[in-house]
Amino acid sequence: METIIENKVKKTDMDTLRKRLLAAVCQYLEAMGNRDFLDKDYPGRIAYAKGVICRAAKVENGSFNRIGKVRLRALTAMFNKMKNDMNGVVRETYKALGV
Repeated sequence: METIIENKVKKTDMDTLRKRLLAAVCQYLEAMGNRDFLDKDYPGRIAYAKGVICRAAKVENGSFNRIGKVRLRALTAMFNKMKNDMNGVVRETYKALGV
């Protein structure tokens, strides 16, 4: 039987993973030049990012909190890799253009 402390630690761990994934998706969308994400005061920023996450996880929209720990980690790694790849392409393009 789980104790209250163990259950709280699990919830905190999942919350941390969700926040990391949201941060990774927001950074990716900013790097893509998404107009809504360039405006930090855009009120639907988090809801939009959650929608992107739900589509990427292939879960029903609004089921963000039901995504499992392993899938959260995999999605975080995927969005971070895509952001880093995009930044690398931009860097190499500027280098090739001599800018």
